[in-house]
Amino acid sequence: VVVPSQRHNHTMTFTPFPNMPWDSILLDFVGQETGISVSVDLQMADNKQNYLPYQAHVYEADVVFRDADTFVPSGYIEYRNAEWNSEDHVFPQPMIPEPLLIPANTQISVASNNTSIYDLQNYLNLPLCTAPNEAGRWVDVNHLPFNASLVPSPDTHNRVWLPYACRLLPHTYDDLAQCLEKKHPLVHWFGDSNTRRALKKITTMGSWCSDPSEVNNIFCKCSDNAEIFSGYNTLSAITPIHLTNGSQITLFKWGGLTTLNNPPWADTFTPDFQQNMGSPSVAIFGLLNWDVAYSSRTFFAQEVGKLIDLIEQNYPASTDIIIRTGQYYCCTHDHDAYWKRKFSRLRTEYFNTYIVDAFEDRFATQRKISIWN
Repeated sequence: VVVPSQRHNHTMTFTPFPNMPWDSILLDFVGQETGISVSVDLQMADNKQNYLPYQAHVYEADVVFRDADTFVPSGYIEYRNAEWNSEDHVFPQPMIPEPLLIPANTQISVASNNTSIYDLQNYLNLPLCTAPNEAGRWVDVNHLPFNASLVPSPDTHNRVWLPYACRLLPHTYDDLAQCLEKKHPLVHWFGDSNTRRALKKITTMGSWCSDPSEVNNIFCKCSDNAEIFSGYNTLSAITPIHLTNGSQITLFKWGGLTTLNNPPWADTFTPDFQQNMGSPSVAIFGLLNWDVAYSSRTFFAQEVGKLIDLIEQNYPASTDIIIRTGQYYCCTHDHDAYWKRKFSRLRTEYFNTYIVDAFEDRFATQRKISIWN
């Protein structure tokens, strides 16, 4: 993919993070029959111009097609010249997508002989997944060659996530309740408004926003912060949530690792933290949305290091850690004079990679680290 040079139209200077591209390009190969999207991880080609602003930039990628279909490329340029990265003194830019100019007859046809382990016909023969972050693809349930009840429930676009090399089982909220009761009677969960939405589903055993008549309800679609909710106190900074099966999820409401927390997020870990809060079997950290929006790379790295130290001091090695990555698509560009949210896909990708690498580097041999992406 070639992004032609463009004149400099800004008084502000944007720069990418180290080893990140100047241009943000979203490119997929889309199956014409199944609707399966194969994402293309574009990398900078070996050309010195790729490291300079306002030059023509060249990107390339190897793509592996595992499903039988005819795939057509589709995508657009999200940002040019590092405008995806609003660090320090520069203001976030609105994303105005530029369509990629792709020859009309460009396509990849993949045939099946039904012997590949990746073939959807053989999906039910795969071993069960043992990790939550396996590579895979979204598949429209209408194109499954088997009964859709044998895989997890589809999303609101009627698509289900199917890993390539292992199989996910469908689970009910009753299954979840039994699992918590037997294996995880105490869970610590640190997170923001996205965590709140997940907990509304869990504490109501899936009934929250499940009625078809609620599909277009603003609380269900996006903005539920003003909703009156009886399941638990959604405004409290620390909330013990007692589930009907006797297990407990203690919620710690944080605005990421930013300076917007009042009191500061690190004050959660008081000298008697473990005595007061107990030792959970698992601690979930759902961060990054606020960090990407309101923080800087340098400050975030500093705070991640502080968080890791505090985890080591306050949780025994028997406590497993789950990192829930940020959702770059969760929020819109904000033109408000005081709350400039610096969301972009590549910026979120960088922060996600940083926190996952930092946790795995420190704890890889000490405790179990899982990624909820």
